[in-house]
Amino acid sequence: MCFKIAGGNELATVKVLMTMSFNSVVEEVFGIDLDAIDLNLRLRADLHMTKTKQQEFADKIAEYFDGAQVDFDKARTLDDVFDAVVAREFKDLPEGAFSM
Repeated sequence: MCFKIAGGNELATVKVLMTMSFNSVVEEVFGIDLDAIDLNLRLRADLHMTKTKQQEFADKIAEYFDGAQVDFDKARTLDDVFDAVVAREFKDLPEGAFSM
């Protein structure tokens, strides 16, 4: 099945699909209802991420996203983590690969 998010380019469509997977990981690791997930949530202050949860989160991210690794020393929010995952997934694509 192939579809495109209305008004978006291919990259935007892929990011939306990745967001759905990412949110599933967040829900599983932190026990947050999908409707309550906001990418602006802070890992430590809002989600109370411990070292144990951080490792679980890292393991699930690697499992869902082809071995992706996140530098949690640099990531403060869920958005920071998501951006790192997206950047890693598309690092080998030539610039303009998703342009219209």
